[in-house]
Amino acid sequence: MSQAKVSIALGSIPCETGLAEGPHWDADREELFYVDVVHHSVFRYLPKEEECYKVEIDAEDISVVVPVARERNKYIVAAGRTVQLIDWDGLSTTPSEAKLLHTVDDELPTNRLNDGKCDAHGRLWAGSMGEFDVKTGKVRLKKGSLYSFEGVLPEVHFGQIDIANGLTWSPDNSVMYYIDSNSGRLDAYDFNLESGTLSNRRTAYNFRSAGTLGLADGMTIDTNGNVWVAMFGGQGVVQIDPRVGKQIGLVEMYANRVTSVTFGGTNLDTLYITTAGAFMPNDKLEDFGLGAGQLYQAVNVGARGLSGGVSYAGII
Repeated sequence: MSQAKVSIALGSIPCETGLAEGPHWDADREELFYVDVVHHSVFRYLPKEEECYKVEIDAEDISVVVPVARERNKYIVAAGRTVQLIDWDGLSTTPSEAKLLHTVDDELPTNRLNDGKCDAHGRLWAGSMGEFDVKTGKVRLKKGSLYSFEGVLPEVHFGQIDIANGLTWSPDNSVMYYIDSNSGRLDAYDFNLESGTLSNRRTAYNFRSAGTLGLADGMTIDTNGNVWVAMFGGQGVVQIDPRVGKQIGLVEMYANRVTSVTFGGTNLDTLYITTAGAFMPNDKLEDFGLGAGQLYQAVNVGARGLSGGVSYAGII
């Protein structure tokens, strides 16, 4: 891999005392959306203008934002255990409307949804996780489930998840890659795009046996079918060939709380990287590397994304 050039995304709003996550590139508008989980905020970043706008939502733990297909100012957000539809003009500090669409894990009220994104049909996938203790950093294990949202009711695909995280699909949409961070694995499933069903779970890469530093978090995929995984507490973003189970590249970061990644830019050759700051009570910002909590961009990474993020096309 060529030598990547990493810098802070100019004009973006940092999350130095928060948890930036869930970057989504809107290719039509050439805008990046991301969230601050801790401060229940959604950001709209315009790289050409070097401008960023923030909306605060009256809900806990905003972990996903996805525009709604063919709807200019409507967005799907995951908030706590809910999936909501918000109406936001992209400029105001509060949404003009919020509508509850779904609630999951009713029997586990301290759960919350974590990472998520849409497949090529516009079906939203998001996994839940157990209660996170902000004082100790511990999570209640085996309490989460993986859901998809498209129709009137959510569909649950499997449970026993510790920390639901990265999702992405192969270039031909025949494989879904998935990360449960605590498992230390990148898993692969045969994926039926038409029906939205999974089968034949197997390990595509084992972070622990490979000695990869950090906890696997969000990820994306390039045109060659290689996945790029943000390593929380590690060296940065690792590039993995999941077909042979081998790390083939690394984008090194000063900030070590790297949370997620996506390709963006006019040619889909800029890697946008979210990071976390001091979001737990005993955190000291300086302990997590220079620029913790900032939005970064990496160029000259030697790869391009498949497409922009897919908008939600399900029932609203």
